[in-house]
Amino acid sequence: MRFSMRKVKMKSLVIGMGIGQLYKSILTAEGHTVVTVDQDPAKGADYTDVAVAITEHVFFDTAHVCTPNFTHVSICDQVAPFSRIVFVEKPGAATANEWISLIERHPRTCITMVKNNQWRTDFFSLALSAKKSSVIRLNWINKNRVPNAGSWFTNKELSYGGVSRDLLPHLLSFVSAFDNDFARATVTHKHSEQRWALDTLTDTDYGTVNKLGIYDVDDRAELTLTINDKTYILVADWRDDVEDNRSLTFELKDSSRRYELGLCPEDAYLNMILTCVKNLNNTVFWQQQFKHDVWIHDMMELL
Repeated sequence: MRFSMRKVKMKSLVIGMGIGQLYKSILTAEGHTVVTVDQDPAKGADYTDVAVAITEHVFFDTAHVCTPNFTHVSICDQVAPFSRIVFVEKPGAATANEWISLIERHPRTCITMVKNNQWRTDFFSLALSAKKSSVIRLNWINKNRVPNAGSWFTNKELSYGGVSRDLLPHLLSFVSAFDNDFARATVTHKHSEQRWALDTLTDTDYGTVNKLGIYDVDDRAELTLTINDKTYILVADWRDDVEDNRSLTFELKDSSRRYELGLCPEDAYLNMILTCVKNLNNTVFWQQQFKHDVWIHDMMELL
């Protein structure tokens, strides 16, 4: 069900005008007053400083942190006292404990890591297929989409590791939404590796290659989980060099069905925002979001 936010004029803060451009477009179309921030004047944001934006606008219904990973926690600390809901791009923090500490510091603000795939319009049918399956294979494999190679994105310290922090959360968010017992998952296989370097990347379909930069992150990650009688096989890869494979495969004893995910549709982002706004005062809803976020961070720390 789609809930409209048009009845009440709302104000949103979008920080970081990379993926933040998508949020700006979605929120503007929904009738929000959207205030944008980016340190780079070339991005054309309303402000280059978060503090100035807060001073001039005081309070926001939603805030969206779309900045480099290593800045997430500090910016959340900055905007949370002036926002009802804060959405943080994944990963939310470097560790699960750091995420927990962030939430505890701001008890009056609802903070959630972006899990947009849980809000696809077809998610209910996917969850039903998962419930009937014994093995669920989740792939988020890109043929050639290394993000901004040579930038902070491929610096292990600044990005918190690489593909395991960038793509694996997409797959883990499916698992935590498919299975009520996700917190009881047993890890039966884990693997991460760096298969590429700047001198082996001649190009990329997703961002430029800075040959003078740093590339010291994993670009492939694998994780196999068992929950009760189900097995979840997760594979994330920035550069497979064969084909794009963003898919879900549901396996039963004598059959299987593959579902093509593609890139996450824009309406999933909107549904996520709408649902969180609708549940602003629903304590159970936010407790569940917190459990999902901590578990996803825990799983990423294993790699």
